[in-house]
Amino acid sequence: MKQAFLAIFMMGFLVSASSAQMAFVEDAAKGKLTVRDGQLEVLTYRYGDQLKLGVDPKHIQSCYVHPLFSLDGQALTDDSPDDHLHHHGLFWTWPVVRTRGLSTSTWEPKAPRLRQHFVRWLKQEVEGRAALLSVENSWMLDGKEIVAKEVVALRVHSANNQGRAIDLELTIEAVGGPLELQGTLDQNKGYGGLCFRGAPMFTGAVMTTDEGPLKEDAVHMPFQWADLSTRELGVAVFVSSDHPGFPTRWMIRNSYAGLINVSWPGLTSVVFKPGEPAILRYRIYVHRGDAAAGEVKDAYSVYTKGRS
Repeated sequence: MKQAFLAIFMMGFLVSASSAQMAFVEDAAKGKLTVRDGQLEVLTYRYGDQLKLGVDPKHIQSCYVHPLFSLDGQALTDDSPDDHLHHHGLFWTWPVVRTRGLSTSTWEPKAPRLRQHFVRWLKQEVEGRAALLSVENSWMLDGKEIVAKEVVALRVHSANNQGRAIDLELTIEAVGGPLELQGTLDQNKGYGGLCFRGAPMFTGAVMTTDEGPLKEDAVHMPFQWADLSTRELGVAVFVSSDHPGFPTRWMIRNSYAGLINVSWPGLTSVVFKPGEPAILRYRIYVHRGDAAAGEVKDAYSVYTKGRS
């Protein structure tokens, strides 16, 4: 009888432990909101102005994810590393932005300064075993004129023993006139768009895509997904099949820490008009082991079939 009771108790404990564990923890003074799964931190969204100690104030930035954590609570991203001060964890910026007859950038500080600014929270909810977070931001010239509206939506799924899926949807709409985005034409790299800047542990990491392992950095090459992995853990970025220009071009590096960049729109430009938003969908897959052990290929198949 005692053993039966204990089994029932443990079953109930496991069920309750696997549900309703998601939570939001905000630090308004530091302008950040952390999503937790039980006792573990999953990611922190930095909505307030952020500036690394000792860095020139021109590099102040907001509206990005850092840290992104492993299944065991290890930080996977880097923020304003010395080699690339404009890299901010999981972020989305463009090196060429044309608006109001001006050419500027959200990628690096450039006059006139254009960057994202927090406007308001749209959603902070727990739905089943997922945490839903959405926020409205504005792209502002020199902190004054709004040229675009940005909505960031995150769906953070509970982890299983193998990995965790985090869905990211970006909606960008021009305000008050057209907005043109383009990747850099420098050496035909075409970078810009969604970027994952890995922590130093990803230096020399194994690079894998849907086409197989990469022996060297990929620059402006078409893939459906890309992964950086050590023996212990990895991070993959999946692109939704309804993404503009699918399959997109990529930049993937392991020479300095690690970088995964969905290079969209790449070398060509795209023009947004007011009332015609662009919707960009991705999934970030954090997993144990390398790409094979983490079953990244299967996880992408699950994603494309619309299952969580």
